[in-house]
Amino acid sequence: MVEVSRVRFKTVILSGLAFMAFAVVAGAQGFSTSSGRSTNVPSLGNEPIAVGPFLFSPALQLGWENHSNLWRSSSDPVEEEIYVARMRFMFQMPIRESFVRISYNPQYRDFKKTVVRNNWEHNLTVLGDFAFSNGLTLGVDYGFFDGDSSVGQVDPGGELVYNGQPFRRHNFDINAGYWFSATDGLSLNVTATKVDWRGEPVSGTQSWFDYSTTRVRAGWLHQLSPLLVMDVSLGFEDYSTDDVTETSRDHTAITVTAGFRGQLNDVLSTQVRFGYRQTNFSVSASAVPGFEDFSGLVVDGNITWALGSDSELRLDLLRGPFASNYDLNSYYTATGGRLLYDLDRGRFFGQARARLQTNSYDIPDSISGEKRSDDLMTLSAGVGFRVTDSVSVRAAYRHEDRESRDPFGYVNDIFLLDLILGY
Repeated sequence: MVEVSRVRFKTVILSGLAFMAFAVVAGAQGFSTSSGRSTNVPSLGNEPIAVGPFLFSPALQLGWENHSNLWRSSSDPVEEEIYVARMRFMFQMPIRESFVRISYNPQYRDFKKTVVRNNWEHNLTVLGDFAFSNGLTLGVDYGFFDGDSSVGQVDPGGELVYNGQPFRRHNFDINAGYWFSATDGLSLNVTATKVDWRGEPVSGTQSWFDYSTTRVRAGWLHQLSPLLVMDVSLGFEDYSTDDVTETSRDHTAITVTAGFRGQLNDVLSTQVRFGYRQTNFSVSASAVPGFEDFSGLVVDGNITWALGSDSELRLDLLRGPFASNYDLNSYYTATGGRLLYDLDRGRFFGQARARLQTNSYDIPDSISGEKRSDDLMTLSAGVGFRVTDSVSVRAAYRHEDRESRDPFGYVNDIFLLDLILGY
């Protein structure tokens, strides 16, 4: 009876997401299942401190987490309490219509039972956004992460779960646009990512692999309305692993996509990209019987509905291939949706999240002969209270459930408490 109820509950949520996706043009970013909290200390919305040419926004977050299944194990759950201390040092310098922002978020975690390789994590972002009078716009973004918890930065689709293995991630992104008329222009996006793992997993689960990714996308911009921009783009991706034993994960891809960014009307805004992707896994295609390259629809983006001055509802949708480290599968296809509700009534604020996703694998397991399919569900809710303009407290609960063939399924319940001081 419990399993039937879970299936019915998931069906109801998925049907609702499908209806909303049909009713409006929407999309989503990869949904991370790696942690109960963001990698950045949340802002309290206060005016920053003027420090020379910079505006300084410091903050401190003290938190407590309780995980019912820290390593997301199917058979041997480990309950763990974690005390977290995080800082935010953010500097922003406005330059006319442009700005430069530097944000550093160090984090220290104290585990009650578990010994990890490094209790510290570091998250650095350097961002520049520039607009010029000749119609040129330029955005430059560098991100660095050193830690082990935010595995969604490495595998946004959710196959990889937290296992205590440290990694470093470098990400460099350039977005350029040139408007040669009032309504038309050209766009160029270049992204380079490098991931390096260190040591072995603490939990004893399978480790991941080092990789590098380069993406280039160029296209035509068109101003559909004063607040809505469309672009049609051609993209290329090169994904390469640094381990000669993992070359079956290497691939290239060509995408043709259309993107929309801005206001659809007075209450609806969007940032969505959808189109067609053709992926080429040359090593797997020649070495794995029955292997087929991914080709088909890809979606990535969101649409937000402003429900008034104090709340909003956002719909994310996701479809696309992600690199896999499971058996002979070089990739899996993720298809999912997520609803996010945020409420802010001055002193009181809250949020709720509901997410469903299916990760499908094409190549049967080399031992059992069965195909793997993961059904992921995440439900979360949180409430907070602003004690003063610079002090907030909040509590949250998160339920993670991945149904899959053994040993890949798990259930994890997370309770979180936070004290936030600052700006």
